[in-house]
Amino acid sequence: MSMTHPFDVDTTYELLDDGNVRVSCGGKSGIFTGEGIHVSGDIRQADPQVCNWVNNVPNPDTQKSVSRIAGRDDAGAKLASHLS
Repeated sequence: MSMTHPFDVDTTYELLDDGNVRVSCGGKSGIFTGEGIHVSGDIRQADPQVCNWVNNVPNPDTQKSVSRIAGRDDAGAKLASHLS
């Protein structure tokens, strides 16, 4: 999952396989925890709320109900099938 920052469209937040978040802007990038704590890289500051949002991808196998957020799992396609 990745998204651009709502107030800085040049900055991209991308979820990595290890659960950290890569923040990219221009030719620079930085790695942050889901809480926005700097791990490595040229970019040393990130929006902790956006890091948390990108990092908060629940495991569908452990959820009691399906997600209603499109793209989080296949539930979005099932719930929105009437829109096609």
